[in-house]
Amino acid sequence: MRSPRTGLTALLLATLLGLSLLGSGSAAAAGSAASWKLIDNHQRTCYVSSHGGTSYYGIWISGTWRHRINVGAQGLPAGGSYYTSYAPIPPGSSDGVGSLAYVALVLPAGASVGTYTSSLWASDGRTRQTVPITEVVQATSCSRY
Repeated sequence: MRSPRTGLTALLLATLLGLSLLGSGSAAAAGSAASWKLIDNHQRTCYVSSHGGTSYYGIWISGTWRHRINVGAQGLPAGGSYYTSYAPIPPGSSDGVGSLAYVALVLPAGASVGTYTSSLWASDGRTRQTVPITEVVQATSCSRY
């Protein structure tokens, strides 16, 4: 016959084990939700219309994500195109300090003079976020933009 103390110890251990499993399950469930934010660093670049050119815009993300994040640009000035570096961004996390990838925006020679607002985008396949970028196209020089 077991002593009452042995039964109490077994019950206490079973309760503690159950609570620890419950706690780790809750933590795992809470930690499995990916949450990230594309950071707006108010990026602005100047181009000389007669030359066109390529400018690089950084992608800063803060948070945690479980799926790779693709990046790009949209709403570009006429004739503009883009390509990416270090994309897609693999699953992970970041404190938002430092660029994880780059979007290179290419404007052709002869781009119309003006100020344009385009967007950088980032998508993990479930969430798509955008931030504005500004392209200033000057006639002859970028010294006073």
